[in-house]
Amino acid sequence: METSSRGNVYVKIDGRWVIATLGYDLDTDNAAQVVAGNSRDIKSQANQLQQINQRAVYINIDNRTGYQPDLPILRNIQGIGRQRKTNESISTVLQKLNFEEYALQFREFAYCCEFYRLLVKHKLHRLSGTVQKHVFGVLELMTNAAISMELFIPPLKHTLTEVLDSMTDNENAMIGSKSLRRKHHDLISNCLVRISRFQYTQREDDGKLCLLDLPKECLISIMKKLDQPRDIVNVALTCSTLEVIAMDNEVWESMCLYHFNDKAMSDYISHIEYYSVDWLDVFKFCSKKMKVFKRIYGDDLVVCDNCRGVFWRVVGHDCLNKEEAPSHTLLTPSDFLDLLNL
Repeated sequence: METSSRGNVYVKIDGRWVIATLGYDLDTDNAAQVVAGNSRDIKSQANQLQQINQRAVYINIDNRTGYQPDLPILRNIQGIGRQRKTNESISTVLQKLNFEEYALQFREFAYCCEFYRLLVKHKLHRLSGTVQKHVFGVLELMTNAAISMELFIPPLKHTLTEVLDSMTDNENAMIGSKSLRRKHHDLISNCLVRISRFQYTQREDDGKLCLLDLPKECLISIMKKLDQPRDIVNVALTCSTLEVIAMDNEVWESMCLYHFNDKAMSDYISHIEYYSVDWLDVFKFCSKKMKVFKRIYGDDLVVCDNCRGVFWRVVGHDCLNKEEAPSHTLLTPSDFLDLLNL
């Protein structure tokens, strides 16, 4: 059994690497064939994921044909590093990676939201009528999903705002008739209005524990999971209790260590005793040099280091190179956009 750098657990079956956990539900009769003695653990994990309405991917194992998953993957990637490119059309790429389906899933929502924002902002004039229809149709579905789940409202609002601005600024460069462009413009405008008017459902007083009932240590631990400084600031604006937690030195130390390397911070803290460092000041100092902060997504697109296929990290893929231990390289939404044939 091997564990990847991002936490996926793999087992080797008949010379093939198979993801054993993280959202996978194995057939009950065949689970014992995958990991002897651990089938109950795998089944239990899959059931827990289903109970919290997260996506469970089903893998079928046939005794006669072996491991034959039907998982989304994009192959035939040429080049390495920033020179990676695909000769597939963007319509084919989005279809092979099931973007229309995964954009509505909890794990992949934020990644797809950022990708569509970058796609429209930088490549709108290159998109065919078919791709435009796909993008704007999916953004409408994502709006419905976000309102229904009451999640991802701020990032989706940001995406819709930039998409609408790009459509307005580049209307004459868009492919399609004037009436079709107006139809797409009205669609996104309507989605933006719905998101802007959205109000969260107020929780009823049910007597159960809420966030503020947790001890300070737990609240700090939760706050340290946030990867964007604006999220911490927004939490601080909710109430005085969370404001104190959000300004805790430990929270901003975690934020600095995640976004900045030692070289970036050394100019500020090299002459200060570590225990007396004000990490909020360090963050303010270092952030002046940063244009873009790192982002954490529930799931990302990655490229396999063995077979060079692009796939969803958590969903996994059927690697063509069965003998090598699983290894992959992260593709940010910007990296994935650069990989496309546009």
